[in-house]
Amino acid sequence: MLKQMELSADETTLGDLRAICSQDSDNRMQKRDRLEHRASLNPFALLPHKPNYLLPVTFANISKRPYAGDPKAEKYQDTEAKFQISLKYLAVEDLMWDGLDVQVAFTVASYWQAYNGEISAPFRETNYEPEIIFNYSRPWTLLGLPIEQTFVSLNHQSNGQTGELSRSWNRIIGGVVFAQNANVTWGLRTWWRVPEEDKQSFDDPDGDDNPYIERYMGYGELGGVWSISDNHTLELLFRNNFRSDNRGAVQLGWTFPITRHLRGYVEYFNGYGESLIYFNQHTQRLGIGVKLTNWL
Repeated sequence: MLKQMELSADETTLGDLRAICSQDSDNRMQKRDRLEHRASLNPFALLPHKPNYLLPVTFANISKRPYAGDPKAEKYQDTEAKFQISLKYLAVEDLMWDGLDVQVAFTVASYWQAYNGEISAPFRETNYEPEIIFNYSRPWTLLGLPIEQTFVSLNHQSNGQTGELSRSWNRIIGGVVFAQNANVTWGLRTWWRVPEEDKQSFDDPDGDDNPYIERYMGYGELGGVWSISDNHTLELLFRNNFRSDNRGAVQLGWTFPITRHLRGYVEYFNGYGESLIYFNQHTQRLGIGVKLTNWL
């Protein structure tokens, strides 16, 4: 408290100091929630949703199979750039009861053949993911686990393509975020896919673009974030279809400091569903770059 007194303004009261000091014992999920609500008071503020990052260089086993019939696909290179932009807006605060907020989010993940001048460096695949999230941020306990957030979202994901390259699905996603301790946080999501009618022909603009996507993407995923320090973070994402063919995915991430506000980021992915075009193709990717905003 003495240190905080030195840093605080003259008009800060003793009660304010006690509140500030008590916040130091919060876990990182609670700190993020508190900062987001504070930032939302600015009517011009957009908040980060998922991590925002740029991987200028990634190495992957680019499959040509989904692009059959596209002549430029034969020239796709295994080296490309990847980036993700993910933002949300707190649309309604304390809907119906205290702690229940409505958030509107939009995420774009893009795979860019940036070094492929032979075919004019195209964006090979871009996934768009708008969603409406009903998020309850008051702590509660489930089987001894301290639940920090509970949410349900209406989620659409598409790659914006037409014809045989079109991929999309709609889901209702539910999940919880729980803190193992002050520095380790886990998130569990499960989803139900909104059914679609079968296509009448391969070029039918209506109907299901990917009728068996659950066999590869499963029905949920588990993610974890370990904040080793204020600057170093390890991340894990695990997905499995829990079928005998055992298709799933693992993603590992490491965030490390470069400057005071800029962090380096290394990401490794192995499995199915890294992008919608590859929902049924096994992919490995290793990339390095910078992360602008983290999970926590």
